Amino acid sequence: MSIDVEELDDEHEQRHDFRRANGAPLVKDSEGKTQRYSRPSGYAKPLDDEHALTNWRIFKAMDGVARSKALQAQVIAVKDEDRTEKGRLRELALDRGEANERADLGTGLHAMTVRAEDDSDVDFDPGPHKEDLDAYIQCLQAYGLVSEMTEVPFVNDEYRAAGTADRVYRLMFDLTAPTGEIIPAGSLLLGDLKTGANLDFSVPAYCVQLALYATGTLYDVIDERRLPTPPINKDWSLLVHLPVGKARCELHWCSIEIGLYGAWLAYEVKKWQAAWKRGDHDIHEVPKPDVRERLAEAGVESTVEMTTDIVPLMMEYCTERIRVIGGHDGARQMMLLQWPDGLPTPKKGGHTPGQVVQLLDLLDAVERKFSLPFIRDPRVDMQLGKHKSEMDRSNEFLLT
Repeated sequence: MSIDVEELDDEHEQRHDFRRANGAPLVKDSEGKTQRYSRPSGYAKPLDDEHALTNWRIFKAMDGVARSKALQAQVIAVKDEDRTEKGRLRELALDRGEANERADLGTGLHAMTVRAEDDSDVDFDPGPHKEDLDAYIQCLQAYGLVSEMTEVPFVNDEYRAAGTADRVYRLMFDLTAPTGEIIPAGSLLLGDLKTGANLDFSVPAYCVQLALYATGTLYDVIDERRLPTPPINKDWSLLVHLPVGKARCELHWCSIEIGLYGAWLAYEVKKWQAAWKRGDHDIHEVPKPDVRERLAEAGVESTVEMTTDIVPLMMEYCTERIRVIGGHDGARQMMLLQWPDGLPTPKKGGHTPGQVVQLLDLLDAVERKFSLPFIRDPRVDMQLGKHKSEMDRSNEFLLT
């Protein structure tokens, strides 16, 4: 008997977040159909420069492996193709290097700020995090911010993004935006709380995330429907930085206009990537020129054994080899020093078959001396069908 997974849900248990599919939030559209949306927190990932963050994680993983001989043995034992086990060991190494511990502390502090703002929660004891939470509350008071809503689900249908914003703040008194504009008391500002040690890694992504929330619509994750949304400021949002263990809290303005521009860029990149995955775009192999056809077009039969009509084709071949040699100082100098007297340069033209052989001999010597890359002789293609042992690879072939 088949069972619908949704039948296993407890109808009396309230859901506090979006239903998800492989991490992606599921949102019902106006026709009641379920759509997969992107998470605002990762929306700008295609634009992120993750170099510094990646290096930090690598260093933490290295530290974790160095701390544990048992982990070292497991890393050595795992096969290269076992991606699942390698992924598990990577996370274990990050744990030993205390990379995940800091992230977990940040998650915990993040959750504690909700309780710290709740005056009715008289039993709350923040323990060792009291100084951090005091700094957060003092920051809100200094700027006249009151959390009108916390952990607020939003959907942004234009960009197909959905997630939970940390705060919608109400201003208790006027604030001045970076442009000099006065945002009056009573206004609502979208806010997001970050607990990392610094903001260097992902400020552009944070700006996009805040903009997607601020221009979105409130969403009821239980009944899966959009809700009337109060007028949240559409010009500016607030990034609240509360680093773990630093006992300080700072506010940063984020431009919603700039954030939406980043969202548009990320959306276009995603569309471009999706087109490649669908096969709408592709790279195409350049067909190899058929030398025999080119000779036929020039009135030259590929079966000839001796002709001056092969000279232009061979000079084109020599010119390409000279171009490669010219990019190597030592090779270029040797070629110039050993250039035979009376041998015209490729630009002058008028070469005899014998002079082409002279030039081929010189180029062979230079390329061997400096191990330069091999360029296929067009006369090899004129002998297609022959066994390798039967091919004439001499410089004199068709030229004497």
